[in-house]
Amino acid sequence: MTVHIYDISITLSAETPTWPGSERFHLKWEKTIGEKGVNESSLRLNSHCGTHFDMPLHFHHEGRRIENIFLERCIGKALVIEYTGTEHIQPDFLNQIEIPSGCRKILFKTRNSYENMVVQNVFRNDHIALSPESAKWIVEKNIDLVGIDYLSIQSIEAEDNETHQILLAAETLILEGLDLRKIAGGLYMLVALPLNIPEAEAAPARAVLIEGDLW
Repeated sequence: MTVHIYDISITLSAETPTWPGSERFHLKWEKTIGEKGVNESSLRLNSHCGTHFDMPLHFHHEGRRIENIFLERCIGKALVIEYTGTEHIQPDFLNQIEIPSGCRKILFKTRNSYENMVVQNVFRNDHIALSPESAKWIVEKNIDLVGIDYLSIQSIEAEDNETHQILLAAETLILEGLDLRKIAGGLYMLVALPLNIPEAEAAPARAVLIEGDLW
């Protein structure tokens, strides 16, 4: 069987949007070949910039941080679910889903992908998000990783951060900022590893989906 590997990570650049008020990505050339005989750059970015993981420490003082991540949760079968609704994802939609045996990771492809929101250089307040009730559904189904095709899994008007609170209290990893525009719904192998920043509550990640049998 032919193997296809799809990069579902957002490109990091000065144009990459962040949550309003957060620092954008910045690359600075510290040395150049013309001046120093070598090219060398430094980076500045918010830990929630682009494709990234949220850890429980993000909203829970004693929560796990990157150094405590279970790497096996970052690799495995992942179900990409296509959602075409214009409202935030609710349990009545999720109840129609059949999760394959052995799959504990769900990625949502929504209007955020269909309207190219995920690659625009301004933050969109009208992105599709996961409702708190759906977060409870995810936890009840024992899903260990949930991802979405925008920079936050919750809506910007959610003042109490309940969606994040519910998922992270259950130690469900959150993978935000996925580029699923070219990905069809279905079952894949997910490989998404955060940068090894031990003390951090979040970290950028390179995420790929594998279609086919590598072994």
